[in-house]
Amino acid sequence: MPAVRIAWKSVCASALSGVLIGPLLPVGPARAQDASEEQMQSRPPSGQAEPGLEKFHPGATRAQWYNCGCYDVPVKHYPYSIVVFEMPAHDLIVRPERQESGFKFVPLAHRYGDRYCTLDSQQDCYGSFPHPCDFTDYRYGPSLADYFPTCKSPDEDDR
Repeated sequence: MPAVRIAWKSVCASALSGVLIGPLLPVGPARAQDASEEQMQSRPPSGQAEPGLEKFHPGATRAQWYNCGCYDVPVKHYPYSIVVFEMPAHDLIVRPERQESGFKFVPLAHRYGDRYCTLDSQQDCYGSFPHPCDFTDYRYGPSLADYFPTCKSPDEDDR
């Protein structure tokens, strides 16, 4: 019986170390190939890249995470999290979605200066907004207002 306990402890310890250390290991060619095969299987049947992500190159951009909220000062915003990937041609606005193994980024818009446009066209735009949270208020505020009625009042002055 003691041999079974020792063997079980070593199996548990090695499994736990794989869970804790595995994500920290560098990605080798075999792992990168496996990851790319998984990504290809999860793509739409057309094989096209997600809109806005086709020119994304890790390391060639800077990302900023914004947590918009009702306690923002001086202007309150509806609660919404976004990430802005700053790229040479335009910035990519995405919504992070939590998954079991990390985050999935859902493209929302392209930003050219302070102008926010659809992913398909530089002419089809939502408008100009001084802050990314102002864009999310415009785009998603009407659907969030019912869930956060005290966050912003209609008569409040939005600067």
